[in-house]
Amino acid sequence: MKKIAILGMGTVGQGLYEILMERKEKIEEVIQDTFEISAVLVSNLEKERNLAPTVKITNDFTEILEDEEIDIVVELTGALEQGYDYIKSSLEKGKDVVTANKSVISKYYDSLHEIAAKEGRSLLYEASVGGGIPIIKPLKEEILINDIESIQGILNGTCNYILSRMFQEKISYGEILKDAQRLGYAEADPTADVEGLDSMRKLRILSSIAYHTSIDEEEIETYGISTIIKEDVDYIEHMDSTLKLLGMSKLTEEGYVASVEPTIVHQSDYFATVDMAFNSISFVGHNIGPLKFYGYGAGKLPTGDAVARDVIDILLNHATVNLNHDKKEYKNLNESAKGQYYLRISNNTNTFRKISDKFQPIEFKEKNDIAFFVFKNVNRDEIIEYVDKLGIYPRDFFLAKVGY
Repeated sequence: MKKIAILGMGTVGQGLYEILMERKEKIEEVIQDTFEISAVLVSNLEKERNLAPTVKITNDFTEILEDEEIDIVVELTGALEQGYDYIKSSLEKGKDVVTANKSVISKYYDSLHEIAAKEGRSLLYEASVGGGIPIIKPLKEEILINDIESIQGILNGTCNYILSRMFQEKISYGEILKDAQRLGYAEADPTADVEGLDSMRKLRILSSIAYHTSIDEEEIETYGISTIIKEDVDYIEHMDSTLKLLGMSKLTEEGYVASVEPTIVHQSDYFATVDMAFNSISFVGHNIGPLKFYGYGAGKLPTGDAVARDVIDILLNHATVNLNHDKKEYKNLNESAKGQYYLRISNNTNTFRKISDKFQPIEFKEKNDIAFFVFKNVNRDEIIEYVDKLGIYPRDFFLAKVGY
């Protein structure tokens, strides 16, 4: 008998419980053992929950930690520091851990893996990237036989929902954000989503696995979509393209680049077809070539499904559960990376000529005190620094990479 504790009974916790109970007989047949959810950690003991009478409900984590019969702890609180403490303490107590907490895995990637390796325990986090999309396990399997060359992905459903509706319905960013908050796609404070932080954490996890290294959060250039306006949508459509917030990393012999930024993709591009709250992730291996993964980036049952797969992998003791490699060091090449960029500036006509003289745009259009530029072979940070030097406020410009 294997015993499981779930920390947090929110949306994902409920989804996990439903899936494991619904498929209990089939899972036990596969693992050739029995299991039970023996304890659940909650913050409100008075709230009514549809759980089996055998499940112990507690608001004291110590009761779970000190229970030597509990084999697997599933951390689904979403908290950063508290979540880290739960995971760390559980590993040190000899329990295997599954989590969907991308913030914890991203920030404490190295230390938690070191603790898991030291204690000989499993630490799995499939649901931390891509919701229900199976991406981390396939990536772990492929790095055994492939050198991963690059990763690209739409990693945040909130941004993709906002951008999809802006292009389809010609509604303003602010109006759609309010809708997204009302529908539960966006938090009351949407900063982590719309400014790219959520995507950055997911890219950090994927890239660190793919390249056998540790790419810190601050080493990923991160930009969001919050300053986009309708005029940007019109101009990008004029380019026969659409806009996505893409996370991208690439490894070469010289080093790596890693960024999250608004990216203009041609209508014929694969990522242009990924709409609304869906996510899609692609990586390229030197043997396998490109592999693309598509699905729901969030949700009760899709995310619960990803967590359940990790629990089953631990119960089965699959070979890819723990992959220990010598960590490699690579040079960060972001400062020297160049590409084609789109820039829109509003309400600052006296600066348009200065920008043109500085960066020599291959396209330039001015309309109603708004200027649109397309530059070839420039560095994003150089553009931002120069625009700032001219006294242009961040709210008055929008910058996007053209292609990837």
